[in-house]
Amino acid sequence: MRVFAKRFYGFSPESQPIVAFGKAGNRDALIAASAPGDLIVFVGTQDVPTIQAERGRLLGIAEFARVAVEASDVLDPATLRPSDFAPNGSLLWPKGLPILRAWRFDEPRLKLVDVLREQLTFEATVRAVELDEADTRAVLALPRTALTIPLVPHVARLLALNDALAYGRPTTGPTPSDWSGTVTRTAAAEAWTYAMRFGRRGIWKVGHTQDVEQRLRDVNLHVPVEEIGEGWTLALKHRWPNSVDAHAMEQRVFQALTPFRTTGERVRCSEAQMLSAWSASLAPR
Repeated sequence: MRVFAKRFYGFSPESQPIVAFGKAGNRDALIAASAPGDLIVFVGTQDVPTIQAERGRLLGIAEFARVAVEASDVLDPATLRPSDFAPNGSLLWPKGLPILRAWRFDEPRLKLVDVLREQLTFEATVRAVELDEADTRAVLALPRTALTIPLVPHVARLLALNDALAYGRPTTGPTPSDWSGTVTRTAAAEAWTYAMRFGRRGIWKVGHTQDVEQRLRDVNLHVPVEEIGEGWTLALKHRWPNSVDAHAMEQRVFQALTPFRTTGERVRCSEAQMLSAWSASLAPR
């Protein structure tokens, strides 16, 4: 897990569940530098409109979804403050990444210079900067309290995407059980839409099944893993109440990735392109 830091006017994820940026390039730089599960520290700016008690202090820490959004699509207009707008009425920080989970540092909130070994660079005013190992340990050791993040539909969908990510995490598929006799499938049984990745390459296999782990074992039977040192791994999965819904999501993913289709169930695309297509396909159209 990596920890990043950026200066903000405040920390209110309960009402504004977003890591906001002024420009898309600064937001996208964090997407490129981070991995699922990474965190960002909110540091109060030294000037107004940050309130005096929060200036230069570590305010909170959040896990974010690595999916680019427009702030106006996520934020409730009723939560916006005058300081959120430019003189022409546009949002000062229109680009963002949704916050999935958040924690407020307990009082008294410490000054950044009392926790980190040195002050953040000016770059941290406009984009997130990665903390080194020592500063990361210091930040994660601070007492903090979990906050309740509003699960507006857009953020709830991204939370489902985040929980589906399997990079570096143990899978949580159905538990195997003893059985005997003839295997019978029914379209009414619980099913999964999945995306498998070949090694760390940009080759993906998308499909649906009632047993994700068995499907993964099956597709790897024909891969000489012992010779080439890589095979298929489960990257994404989403549970549906039946195979019809699982198949429908599979087809939505394929439709979103039409330019990248290769052979059969395979596509060749970047991780960002796959995550974007997967996120857009989570909700039925």
